[in-house]
Amino acid sequence: MLRRSHKKSRAGCLECKRRHVKCDEQRPKCIICTLSDRECGYPPQPAGSSAPSTPAAAIQEEPEPKQSADLAPAITTKNESSASPVAGVPLPDIASRGPMSPNYANQSSPEVNLNHMELLIRFNFEEHAPELNVEMHDFASKLLFKCALEAPYLMHQILAVSARRQALLQPERADHFLETAIHLQTKAVSIYNETGARAQIDQTNCSTLLLFCSLLGRHLLADLLARRDSDFGDFLTRFLEFLSISRGLLAMSVSAWDLLLQSDIKHLVLWALEISQSTPRGNHCDGLQRLVAESKELDVPSKEACMTAIACLQVGFDSLLGGDARNQRYLMVFMW
Repeated sequence: MLRRSHKKSRAGCLECKRRHVKCDEQRPKCIICTLSDRECGYPPQPAGSSAPSTPAAAIQEEPEPKQSADLAPAITTKNESSASPVAGVPLPDIASRGPMSPNYANQSSPEVNLNHMELLIRFNFEEHAPELNVEMHDFASKLLFKCALEAPYLMHQILAVSARRQALLQPERADHFLETAIHLQTKAVSIYNETGARAQIDQTNCSTLLLFCSLLGRHLLADLLARRDSDFGDFLTRFLEFLSISRGLLAMSVSAWDLLLQSDIKHLVLWALEISQSTPRGNHCDGLQRLVAESKELDVPSKEACMTAIACLQVGFDSLLGGDARNQRYLMVFMW
């Protein structure tokens, strides 16, 4: 049995209360309003009381009924029709992001073949999302394949990350799998730009969009880290390109934030949001924080951004060294 992540919040901001979503009560601006670029404000505090300093101190939650692990039917908010469709966002061409032989690039193959079937059978979502717990793996895997059957670009990306994984597991066939992964990844982005990017993002396709963004982003990160020992200048160029694409993927997710909170994937989004707001406990990054705080070259916004990144690293250290069963160290890497 899996308890719902969405619980009642008594001290949430006015905007989250209006939209009937759980607020983390972070002040001066909660994370949901920050991500969706909304005005965030809190009701006046009664005389003699003070605003909570942290979400943990502020939240007084009431238990809600348990829900089965398959999380069906779809989870929705009270105001199901409040979110409006948003425009799709095209992605840059990534056809040149790795070695591909001319013969492979130019050959024509059936849309579905035995190689694809092998990759699909060998695909394991747990290997690509190690931060999820058992219940979330089951839920996310079912949702992933349900969405992929309706969105060819997501299916191609599933096959692409599976091929990338097989290149590591079968070194004797690494060249074949790497070329296959690049071909399928390029095809996935091409199909997305021809279909998904031109369509309105609404409640019927926003889950597919987020899953596609997640798999594509992790695939690009794996390709980047696989070349980390090469020429540093080349690595830095690829890293900046990766960040550019990642910002585009993030922009798509943020633009569809309201829709995601009313979709099948809402449970997963709120679970990740809750973990991402974990409070750092250790002191492994104190020296790094001190360097940033004492820097005379960084302005205030830059220091705040650095401190946020450092907090993610510290939560990762806390999880790694403290035996946290939620695998926060993996989630913190992607957040960082």
